[in-house]
Amino acid sequence: MAIEPIAAVSADIAPATALAPSARPLDFASVAGAGLARVDASLQTADALLRQVAAGQAVPVHELMIAMERARLDLTLAAEVRNRLVDAYQELTRMQL
Repeated sequence: MAIEPIAAVSADIAPATALAPSARPLDFASVAGAGLARVDASLQTADALLRQVAAGQAVPVHELMIAMERARLDLTLAAEVRNRLVDAYQELTRMQL
């Protein structure tokens, strides 16, 4: 029984420069908007799959559960970020000048 050697990593992997920060700095509004768009997309995907199941269409249950869990986690993260922002704002308003 012969053991095959591990093949070299292919060139299909993205270069490290793709992970480098962009020259244009990101502002908070664009980052928050992208995050909220992701939350909205995951909620709509989960809702669409749930409606398909309710209509009697053949949807794999594991896909539905994964979509619902992803939507729950995204929504929980968004709520936690909002809570932290509100706490930071309240802390700033309590500061004495």
